[in-house]
Order: sequence, then structure tokens, then C-alpha cells
Amino acid sequence: MDESTPVVKKTTRTRKTVSTQPDEVTQEVQSQTTVMQNFDELVAKLIKSKQEFDSLQKEIAQMKIDSLQQKAQEELERKRERETYDYSTTLDRKRAEDEFEDKKLAWEKDLAQRKDELEAQRRELDELRKLVSDFDNQKEKAVIEAKTQIGKQLTDQFDQERKLKEQEVKADKEILGLKIANLEGENSRLVKEMEAVKRLFDEANRQVKEIAVKVIESGQPKVQVPSD
Repeated sequence: MDESTPVVKKTTRTRKTVSTQPDEVTQEVQSQTTVMQNFDELVAKLIKSKQEFDSLQKEIAQMKIDSLQQKAQEELERKRERETYDYSTTLDRKRAEDEFEDKKLAWEKDLAQRKDELEAQRRELDELRKLVSDFDNQKEKAVIEAKTQIGKQLTDQFDQERKLKEQEVKADKEILGLKIANLEGENSRLVKEMEAVKRLFDEANRQVKEIAVKVIESGQPKVQVPSD
């Protein structure tokens, strides 16, 4: 009986990296890894059971060949032994088939449960991604609104400051205009006063000269006339 066991090659599966939250990715990868490990173990057990079954079939065939070469008197005993062995083999095969069927049902149930868990995790992940996407949209909208509001505030502030500055400049111009008007009025008044004083001085000088001329003409002592 050939007892050599073929080497079961486990399929190496490349894990796909999903850009999500670290805990969720780890749980999802661990769940998938566990399912694949259970599947590989079940396949290995099935292969082993098949090998054992093939070995038993070969042994039975060999026994049949050997039984044909035995003496006639041993035929009945060999037949009973063969029937007993066939019965035992049938029981073993039935037991193996039942065990395989039970393991298959358990595996299918576990696989379905794992599938439901993965589907629930996928839905939860989709919800989280949607929340993150909505948060990014709300954040971008808030930033745009804040920029717009700040820009409007700065524009309003600039306009107010510009208006205040224009009012200050206008008031300064008005004050300066009033000062200039006052100075011009004061200057005009001073010029008029100087002209009036000059006229009074000229009139006084003229009268003094007239008095001096009259004194001279009357032969009286000269009166010194003040010079201009």
C-alpha cells in the first residue's frame, strides 16, 4: 500500500490594502484570513480522506487477486473474510462520507456566517465612508462660507475706514479753508487799517506843512517841520 502523501500546496493570496480605518481593515483582513485557513484545512482533510479511500480500494483489489490464487478449500473462509472486510470498509467509507458531509455542512454554515459578518462590516464601512465624505463636504462648505464672510467683513471695514478718512480729509479741508478765509479777512483788515493810518499821517503832515507855511508868511519865527 502506497502511504506517500502528496504535498498540499496552499494557495498564497495577496492581501489587498483598503484605505480605511486601521482597526476595520485589520478585522476585515483577519476575517478573510480565518475563512481561507478553514477552507485550506478542509481541503487538506478531504484530500487525505480520498487518499485513504484510494488506498483501501487498492488493498481490496489486491486481496481479490490473492484470493483467486488460494486453494479451493480456503474459498469459503476468504469469502467470509472478504465479506467482513467489505462490510467494515463500507462502514468506514459511510462513516467518512457522513463525517465529510457534517464537516461540509458546518463549513458552509460557517462560511455563510462569515459572509454575513463581512457584508455587515462592508455596509458599516460604506456608512463610515459616507460620513467622512459628508464631513469633508461640510468642512469645505464651511471654509468657503468663512472666507466669504471674512472677505465681506474686511471689505465693509475698508469701506468704513475709507469713508471715515474721506470725512476727516473733508473736515481738515473745511477747517483749513476757514483758517485761510480768516487769515485773508485779517490781512484785508490790517491792510485797510494801514491805509487808514497812512491817510491820517499824510493828512497830519499836510496840515503841519500848511501851518508852517502860514507862520513863515506871517513873519513869525520858523517852526521846524517834521520830515516825512
